[in-house]
Amino acid sequence: MSRAGGLPGFCKAPEAAPALADLLAHDAPGITPDMAADLARDLYGISGTVRPLSAEKDANFHIRLQTGEEALLKITNAVEDRGVTDMQTAALMHLAEVDPSLPVQRICQTLSGASSAIIAGPDGDAHVVRLMSYLDGTILSTGTPAPGLYPALGGLLARLTLGLRGFFHPSAGHVLQWDIKQAHRLRPMLDAVSDSALRARLTAAIDRFDADIAPRLASLRAQVAHNDFNPHNLLVDGTNAVQPIGIIDFGDMVHTPVACDLAVACSYQVSGGDKPMAHVAQMIEGYAALMPLEHAELELLPDLMRLRHVTTLTIGAWRARRYPANAAYILRNTAASLRGLDAIDRIGIPAAQAAIRKAADTAMERHFA
Repeated sequence: MSRAGGLPGFCKAPEAAPALADLLAHDAPGITPDMAADLARDLYGISGTVRPLSAEKDANFHIRLQTGEEALLKITNAVEDRGVTDMQTAALMHLAEVDPSLPVQRICQTLSGASSAIIAGPDGDAHVVRLMSYLDGTILSTGTPAPGLYPALGGLLARLTLGLRGFFHPSAGHVLQWDIKQAHRLRPMLDAVSDSALRARLTAAIDRFDADIAPRLASLRAQVAHNDFNPHNLLVDGTNAVQPIGIIDFGDMVHTPVACDLAVACSYQVSGGDKPMAHVAQMIEGYAALMPLEHAELELLPDLMRLRHVTTLTIGAWRARRYPANAAYILRNTAASLRGLDAIDRIGIPAAQAAIRKAADTAMERHFA
C-alpha cells in the first residue's frame, strides 16, 4: 500500500420504463483490472490484488489490500443520472452517521477528501468513481433460510427505514418504474406479455391500482427508501442462513410510501403450500417490533405485494422483447414472481390482510408485554 493505515477515511464497515431499459441496455464502462488498479492508486492511494465483479451496468472491482482489508471500487455507468448516483452516496454517508452498526457499505474519501471522483473512460464518457468498504457474506438467494431468519430480516429492514427517515436529497423524487407507486406507467408495456390470460390479470391489477390503491397512497407515510430489499441484495452468515449480515445495492432508492418499500421486501417471501404468508408474517413481526405499522399500511400491503409481482412480470416481458439476446437473464425472476402472484390470488386479499394484521398485533403485544 502506498497509504499507511489501510482504507481511506469513513470506509470502515461494521461487522419511466424506457429510461430504465436504456440504462440497463448500455454496456458497463470498459475499465480493465489494470485501469482499476491505477484508479485506486491515483485517487485513493491504495494498492492490492484487483479482480472484476459481475454487474449489470457498472464496472465493479474487488480490491484486497496487503493488510488483508477489502474494498469495492465502483465505476458507474455514464448513463446513470449524476444526481441519483450522488443520492446513493449521500444516503450511505447519512447511515454511517445515524446508525454506525447498520451493515451497509461505507464510502471512502479520495486523497483530496471527496466522496467520489469523475474520470474519463476509454470511450471518452465521464464516469463517477467511488471506493466503498466490501461486505463479505453469502447472498441470501443462494442460501437456505433457518428458523428465525425472517423476523431478523424484518428487523433489519426496519432499522434501515428508521436510519433513512431523516434523509432527503433533491433527486429522491426521480421517476423509477420499479417504484410501486408508478404502477400506472406499466400500461404501455402490457402488450409485451404474450400470455393473454396473464396479460388480462396484470391489466386488472393495474386497473385496481388506478381506481383504489393509488388514491390511498398519498395519505401514507413516505420517505427515501432502499426499495429493493430482495434476496439478491441481502448477505447472510452462511449457506444455512441464520442471520442477515449485510445490505447491498442502493441503486433503486427513491422517495416512496414506507408500505411500498416493505411490500417489495415481503413480496419475495411469499411461499407455496397451505400457508403462503407464513414467512411474510414473520417478517412483519420483526419489522413492527421496531417500527409499528399504521392500519392503512397493513390494509394495503397485500395489494402492494401483488403490484410488485405485476411490475416484475411486465417489465421483464417488455425488456425481453426489446433485448431478446439477453432474455434469459432478464426473465430470471419471472417464475418466482408468477408463483407469488398466484399464491396471493389463491388465498385472496382479505386472508392476506388478516395474516399481516395478526403478525403486527403479535409484535405489539410482545413490545408492551
